[in-house]
Amino acid sequence: MSADAASPKVVIITGGLRGIGLATGELLRSEGWQVVLADLDEADADLHRGFDCRQLDVTSTPSVDGLAASVVETYGRIDGLVNAAGFNRHQRVEELEDETWQRLLDVHLGGAMRLCRAMAAPLRQSAGAVVNFSSINSRVGRPRRAPYAAAKAGIEAFTRTLAVEWAPEVRVNAVVPGIVNTRMVQQNIERGLVQVDSLIGFIPLKRMAEPAELASVVEFLLSPRSSYITGQSIVVDGGATSNGDW
Repeated sequence: MSADAASPKVVIITGGLRGIGLATGELLRSEGWQVVLADLDEADADLHRGFDCRQLDVTSTPSVDGLAASVVETYGRIDGLVNAAGFNRHQRVEELEDETWQRLLDVHLGGAMRLCRAMAAPLRQSAGAVVNFSSINSRVGRPRRAPYAAAKAGIEAFTRTLAVEWAPEVRVNAVVPGIVNTRMVQQNIERGLVQVDSLIGFIPLKRMAEPAELASVVEFLLSPRSSYITGQSIVVDGGATSNGDW
């Protein structure tokens, strides 16, 4: 099938059932995009009503390739890809198991690679855009986050390389969030893995970001308003990584 210029643009969001992924989906849907939420978990009939929800294992090439083929078969096009799937485990390096290291790199960095590889042809056909997710953990040293930080740093390098390979047809950028008020952060607070005062203290704006604030940056990077931006990693952290006042 060939893309129909009159039909809605189609975006796939991995990790789309909650947090930043869901907030991005809600924003893009409100602006007329056809949104496909792809996630390892099953969708909630009420929470995700109106979305096209697909189950996806980003560590599985057959799962990723099957999603790409199915979405193109359904809609005839893919205009945007948002790689937001991820998780974290807090362990010091001397405690790390090989499985933890490998799993974190495979989900974050390997997942982004598999999705981009599978969507290359339809994204080129539609002159689409990709937004990958990094983290400020790739830029500052925070204990017990070594594999997560390494994976996110890899995503930024991958983003730059892919932007050059895919130009001028497809733009590829990354978003680098700071501390975002998501379920994962709230769970870490409840478990005592992080302290709220510590999280907020080094952020000049003195608060966590809300998922919708990250969604607005993703929407911008997918839109024609960012038509001359590619290969960039946009930091959205309330000033945290700029703060030398400590």
